[in-house]
Amino acid sequence: MSVFAYLPVGERGAVDATRDMLAALLRSKTVDGVLAPMETHDARSVQPALIVDPERLRGVNPFLPLLPVHSARMVSLLTERGGAITDQQAPPSRKIAAVMRPCELRATIELAKLNQIRMSQLILIGVDCVGTIEGRDAKGLSLEPQAWSARVLEAARAGSPDSPEGLTYRSACSICETPSAWNADICVHTLGVPPERGLLVEAREAGLLQSLGLSEGADAAPHLAAVQSFQKTRHSRRDEALDRVDAQLRPREGGTPGLVELFETCQQCHNCTVACPICYCKECLFRTETLTHEPRTFFGWASRKGAARLPGDTVAFQLTRMSHVSTSCVGCGLCTSACPADLPVDSVFQAVARRTQGLFDYVPGRSLDDPLPPATFNRSEFVELGEVRR
Repeated sequence: MSVFAYLPVGERGAVDATRDMLAALLRSKTVDGVLAPMETHDARSVQPALIVDPERLRGVNPFLPLLPVHSARMVSLLTERGGAITDQQAPPSRKIAAVMRPCELRATIELAKLNQIRMSQLILIGVDCVGTIEGRDAKGLSLEPQAWSARVLEAARAGSPDSPEGLTYRSACSICETPSAWNADICVHTLGVPPERGLLVEAREAGLLQSLGLSEGADAAPHLAAVQSFQKTRHSRRDEALDRVDAQLRPREGGTPGLVELFETCQQCHNCTVACPICYCKECLFRTETLTHEPRTFFGWASRKGAARLPGDTVAFQLTRMSHVSTSCVGCGLCTSACPADLPVDSVFQAVARRTQGLFDYVPGRSLDDPLPPATFNRSEFVELGEVRR
């Protein structure tokens, strides 16, 4: 059962209050390090950083509305991986407090199921997120970075699903219906929390609140009501957006399949693969000799059709990646952010994932106990296709 407490903010502000909270975890030896977004030199972006000195937490800002790198991938670098080795068999490891947005935490759960993350090394700290902006847009904003955080925090406290004035949320964020983290050990809530209350801190157990110097006893009802209202609006927007993509994916009458048209200008740069938290393969088929074609292959394709687009295999690349990640796609949208051709990669993947995940009644990141559909055999699946239920 979760317990709640208020974290007073006062004149120091939400950012400094959160920094002090993280410093308390380090100073109390609750953790050996903190993984958190640290401001760049001009404070107009953030990068994940592993921090062991409490004084260096002065540069951390989990409320700056930017997501340049998915922290689940960084957690995978920092925790011991061992395939079938159990947590009990693993050597002693350092404890890390990972500060994450909801989509990052959900991907962390998925990677843990894929043996890419050892959860016993982590204290997961979720931070409410109502949206982030594109990094390339942020560099040109006339608003100062402090105003970005302030406006997004104000929108969160008001429970608004819309981008605040002067900022535009990334397309994936504008339809994201998960503003608060699931499965976190500690959550820092801003959504629907009155400013005079500061920050609402939720902990999995009372001992974690005590390690932060906080006392149990806070009213979570306004926050929970705001989350429910926010999700309802965003769910409607998501369905509308993905319905439009579904329509684009359908084959044109007597024409090219919609998927081929949508990925027509794919450069197969693999940026989407690098950005995706679920793509963890050490060797990608499309970077091996298997799909490194000789010149005569391209001429063969051109001879059969009269012309051949280059580079080849772009649609096959996207379809292969889609088949690998669609059940675990968390809709972070970093694939679109990384695409130099401005393709709506995340919209297409989310539209397909909505169907894939729906078939298995699977919600990525919902629980560590939910088995991964591709790795689980169930006799009663897809009986409507003609199989006999036994």
